[in-house]
Amino acid sequence: MSDYFFFYLEASIVCIAILGILLIHDRRHSTRQEKQIWFVRAIISDILYFISDLGWAAIIGGKIPPTRFPVVFFNFTNYVLLSLMAYNWFRYMAAALNLPKRNDPKIRLRYLIPMVVSILAIILAYVISPGFWVNEKGELGFWYYPMMVAAPILYLLSAFVFAMRKANRTKIREDREIYRLIGLYPLTVIIFGLIQTFVLNAPLFCFGCTVMMMYFYIQNMQTLVSVDSLTRLNNRGQIDRYMNQVKYSEGKKVHAIMLDINNFKKINDTYGHAEGDRALILVASVLKESVPGDEYSVFLGRYGGDEFSVFLQDNVKDGILDRLPEKVLERVRETLRIRQQENRLPYPLEITAGYDELRDRNDDLESCLARADQKLYLEKRRAGTGR
Repeated sequence: MSDYFFFYLEASIVCIAILGILLIHDRRHSTRQEKQIWFVRAIISDILYFISDLGWAAIIGGKIPPTRFPVVFFNFTNYVLLSLMAYNWFRYMAAALNLPKRNDPKIRLRYLIPMVVSILAIILAYVISPGFWVNEKGELGFWYYPMMVAAPILYLLSAFVFAMRKANRTKIREDREIYRLIGLYPLTVIIFGLIQTFVLNAPLFCFGCTVMMMYFYIQNMQTLVSVDSLTRLNNRGQIDRYMNQVKYSEGKKVHAIMLDINNFKKINDTYGHAEGDRALILVASVLKESVPGDEYSVFLGRYGGDEFSVFLQDNVKDGILDRLPEKVLERVRETLRIRQQENRLPYPLEITAGYDELRDRNDDLESCLARADQKLYLEKRRAGTGR
């Protein structure tokens, strides 16, 4: 059993060190968004749980005598911290999914109920009958583990259900993938925990939580580097990287579309920059919804200001791109008209666009986009719509 403890100790130290590095890195690059705050709290509660769980491993491994006090102390802290881990992840999920009224005091109190009730129940059980979950030999009773995992499983399953429901309801493919990823974490953690409890007496739960936290942190950093913070589209740097990667091929057809919002400066000057931001977000959401890319490759980005770039490509033999830019823009304008009515905007929200095709091996996507931008400029001059 001594070997078991040292293995558990080494695994826990590695996991704690990795999560500690994530915390230090986050402190240096923090944006203090709501979901990031809850993500950090989830990491901290993970670290505290791994430290507490080492105490229980020391008892199992014979390093600490299995007397009543250490058994009660370490299992109670494990009990509380496990619920806190699940609660913090649930709150992260609520922020990431933008659940309505999540910060309303009554809703926040409702979120706390499973954790608080669970902790009070285990305290009450111990006060009324200490042998209910710890006998005189320091052995845990049958009902301890069901009570321990009840609140965490409720939080994690709720997070999974909310994320999958959000994924199924959204029409935007990128958002659907993000929501499914958020739902993947609680399901994975539950599986690792069950395997550790019933199959392998090894720190799989520790490894599973750490790996998933690392994966989410990498995804989050990738988002910060490559995604425009306002519109959630690819930013200018990512657009440039994309254009450098895509080359002409006889087996593919590629179009570049440049579009912007008509009279955007007037919207800002008349209604304020907050309303201008709202217009940008609305146009970005319409682009995501109107250009799904289920049958062809799509790349969407915010080029700068009120300008957006759209790149379309597929195999020539499929023939999907014949007149596709016109069809896409028609769909964007129609969807934008509907969203304008739904949101009761006090101004017309319309776009002007230009597009061009990647021509030959001597051509490149940057030049193609420049030609699309020139056509956009000429179209705005012809229509008399300001930038």
